[in-house]
Amino acid sequence: MSVKVSVIIPSLNSIVYYNECIKSVMKQSLKELEIICVDANSTDGTLELIKKYQKEDERIKLIISDKKSYGYQMNLGIAVANGEYVGIVESDDYIKEDMYKRLYEVAKENDCDIVKSDFFIFTDTRIDYEKVSHFDEFYNTRMNALENLKLFWTNGINQIVLNETPGASYQDNGLFFQLFCFAKSIYFLNEAFYMLRRDNPNSSIKSKEKVYMACLEYDYIRNFLQKHPNFESLVAPICAYHRYGNYIFTLERIDDKYKKDFLKRFREDFMKIIYNGELKESLYTPTQLRIIREIVEDSDAYYYTYIQPLKNTAKRSGAVLRVQKQLSYRLGFELLKTKGISKILTLPFRIYQQIKNFRLERKIYESLSAIDPKFILPPLEDYADFGEALETKNHLSYRLGQALLKNPAFFPFKIRNIYKEFKAHKNAPKRTNFKLEVQSDEEYFIKRHEKAFNYTPDFKNPKTFNEKLIHRILYDRSEIYTFLADKLKARIFVASILSGSKDILKKDSPLYKDIDFLKEELLKTNECKYLPKLYGIYDNIYDINFSILPDNFVLKTNHDAGGYVIVEDKKEFLKDTKRFSESMRKLKEHLEKNYYLIFREWHYRGIKPRIFAEELLKNEENGLLDTYKFHIFNKSDMKNNYIQVTTDRFENYQRTMMTSSWEIAPFNFIYEIPTKIPPKPQSLEAMWDLALTLASPFDYVRVDLYQNKDKIYVGELTFTHGAAIEQLVPSEWDEKLGALWHQKRLVDVTK
Repeated sequence: MSVKVSVIIPSLNSIVYYNECIKSVMKQSLKELEIICVDANSTDGTLELIKKYQKEDERIKLIISDKKSYGYQMNLGIAVANGEYVGIVESDDYIKEDMYKRLYEVAKENDCDIVKSDFFIFTDTRIDYEKVSHFDEFYNTRMNALENLKLFWTNGINQIVLNETPGASYQDNGLFFQLFCFAKSIYFLNEAFYMLRRDNPNSSIKSKEKVYMACLEYDYIRNFLQKHPNFESLVAPICAYHRYGNYIFTLERIDDKYKKDFLKRFREDFMKIIYNGELKESLYTPTQLRIIREIVEDSDAYYYTYIQPLKNTAKRSGAVLRVQKQLSYRLGFELLKTKGISKILTLPFRIYQQIKNFRLERKIYESLSAIDPKFILPPLEDYADFGEALETKNHLSYRLGQALLKNPAFFPFKIRNIYKEFKAHKNAPKRTNFKLEVQSDEEYFIKRHEKAFNYTPDFKNPKTFNEKLIHRILYDRSEIYTFLADKLKARIFVASILSGSKDILKKDSPLYKDIDFLKEELLKTNECKYLPKLYGIYDNIYDINFSILPDNFVLKTNHDAGGYVIVEDKKEFLKDTKRFSESMRKLKEHLEKNYYLIFREWHYRGIKPRIFAEELLKNEENGLLDTYKFHIFNKSDMKNNYIQVTTDRFENYQRTMMTSSWEIAPFNFIYEIPTKIPPKPQSLEAMWDLALTLASPFDYVRVDLYQNKDKIYVGELTFTHGAAIEQLVPSEWDEKLGALWHQKRLVDVTK
């Protein structure tokens, strides 16, 4: 039998719906099918049910997937498909009897690569007809997506290589982009056959725990586009638009406790999209652009303004009514009703009545609230219609009443101005569109500093420590900072300086070379006794050769913070598939992150991201080493330098600032000043010598060191401590540390 259509059914523990699904495929009026069931070792009876039907219908093939990954299952099915066309039916959906007969007929008649039809979405209580395209002119005609980008505006992709991330969702989005990019001809049919279920509580579309799956899938799509520069620039803005829609949908469905963190990821991704010029404003409505702008500018503010109030009030409305009940609005309303001689004569009485009624209502409210707190009304900002309430305060009624209450004697003289201001506000042009731009770095830091430190800074004339850090970020943009923020290139600097070389910062030094041409120089740094051993450098997670790595090591990214995976037992690590996949996903996410977009520390922007494997440093108790962070302000006066001692970094975190004579300093960053003196490292004097040597070219730098017995290791050099947002305790030490720092531009310092 010649196979016309290969139907792939991926499944995992779908017993509740599987019978209806597979029967609907087996009963298709088009008989020339092969039915490829790809099951991920279901434990609920699904696998046994497939085997039962396999005995009844020779068209059924069973593939047992060794991974619980939708994308991996789909790839297995596609690899063995023999049909002219491939169709997909999800294991919790079902299809109408003539679906594949009709789709195959249309495909052959029109010589199409892809045929998509409308579909139904159903629950236990309703069935809705869904159109596959928003544009009627796209139906019943042969088209190409890259020639008409509007084709990317379709619904319900349920019909190339998919994202194989274990546990991932939304892979139909990735399939959709790949199919449409490669297909030469696409046909939309305005008939519906596919029944898409929306009442399966296990469906990923309702799974609240899969918070970041949409992010991962759209990262996968974006990486796919990057590999195809012939259409990348065309499709990337559309990918961004679909990412926005999925992020908004995800934000609505996930549990409240995840929403604030998800908004931070939303902000980070769209800052990158805007920075790369992939946000095409014509695709978005003014409301959508406003949402993106507000999240990008301050995701926390967006959360507290729009998300938390809705959570707390269950979308309660009533803020507008409460404003209208306020005495200002009521009095102003009476004033505006005063037209004609009779109304003028009764105005004093009506105003008196409104004041009397308001006071009575207020008294009743206060009495009820005292009896039972449940009668206390929430703040206006907690209501869903808070925005409309603010606009109500601009009404002429409210403005007039407010002026009357504030100063009754002078009220008649203010009426004209109030009316003029009201007209000006009313006639002001409403912004229906705007150029969406990320704040400049300077604007960002000023706004952030105002929020964190409660004053407006002058970064061009800095006085405090944090101001000087930001001055360095904004106005001292030497590429040396970028080289040394790169954890790999920093090894070359450390090894060179400690060997006595004075030329490492010159233009012809290895620091100025591309990281991909420095492998030999980097491996030579293993000769430096102050650096952890470097085992390997990798472009991506797939390049890591675990077989040649030692039993314990740490994997790190070179361009950001937090991108690390500690492996204490390689054999156990590789055996634990869940931990392994989570670790690889973490590294992949960090590898794709532009760390500049997090805190606008510009020197991270130009680092070429790489993963590297390094020696895992442990103490005698098999624990991680404590960190000694040397803040070097003055190479000649030791009392002006301090050590930040960090202990129990991953469990009971402790931070203590110490003087050069090993006494507790009279300040701390963020934390209260502790009273317990941490153990003094036995090689403290040697550590000071090392820190001062590494700091020699710079006016201020933080040198991070580790000590294990008599061995000292260099961790990293940091030029913008705490991203310039760590408050000093007590606060006056921000200015005191600033006074210790005699700031010069690096280009001058390194001459």
